[in-house]
Amino acid sequence: MTTDLLDLDLLRTFVLAVDLNSFARAADQVARSQSAVSLQMQRLEEMTGHQLFIKQGRGWQLTASGDLLLGYARQLLDINQQAVAALSATQIAGKVRLGIPADFAESGLPTVLARFAAVHPHMEIEVTIDRQAPLAQQLESGKLDVIISFGKTIPENAIPIGSLPVRWIGSSQHSTITRQDPLPLLLFEAPCLFRKIGLNALEKINRSWRPALTSGSLAGMWAAAQAGLGITIRTAMGLPAGCSVLNGASGLPSLPDVEVFMLTYKKSPSKAVKRLIEILHETIAASIKQKA
Repeated sequence: MTTDLLDLDLLRTFVLAVDLNSFARAADQVARSQSAVSLQMQRLEEMTGHQLFIKQGRGWQLTASGDLLLGYARQLLDINQQAVAALSATQIAGKVRLGIPADFAESGLPTVLARFAAVHPHMEIEVTIDRQAPLAQQLESGKLDVIISFGKTIPENAIPIGSLPVRWIGSSQHSTITRQDPLPLLLFEAPCLFRKIGLNALEKINRSWRPALTSGSLAGMWAAAQAGLGITIRTAMGLPAGCSVLNGASGLPSLPDVEVFMLTYKKSPSKAVKRLIEILHETIAASIKQKA
């Protein structure tokens, strides 16, 4: 190669010529003459130091070098478009409203906020950390733009992120608590997906239980678990120090996985909300892989 820099304008014309299978049609797209496009392709061959086209009858086809360059040209043009879009997005002002369960408040939220602020520095982001049912109600009433939620299945209109195993969780220092009868449980107020999953599992093996704590706060639930007041039902996402997943030797029944997904208020969200969704998906999916 005679240069280590490639001209994006030449690459754009090159890709157009290949996609349209015609220098003449590519010339129409870039508002140039056919001879000018031919000169551009010659210039691209000079820059790369490789023949990119070979005559075939009245037309032409790509050489092996041309075919190789085509893949990279598409990637470079795509990255260029993403960069332009991202820089344009920094001028957008307004507000986006995110609802997120407390499970992800520490494991993913700081990264999400930092990445979103870098792309949309003039946007205000309003975050609501709450239980699943209140978040769903706020989304339905239009008070939130996007929420992260758990479910046994993924709703038709949802954006899937991943799945997580549900676990029995208790104190790292009180391992004998599972031997108590009835079993002391730390539960969220109904309705609660995890509460339902745990109680159904105990019912199937006829294991007796008692409510040791009923709370509306995940922080309160973790504190009670750390103190050894009982065991709770949750994923390991956001698991604090002093709490641990109880293994199969505890005699407790196995629990199913739950799906993690996003729901949006509008079917066609704004550009800022779309970007927030992309960042949420990448960040939360990475956190889920670490815990699954």
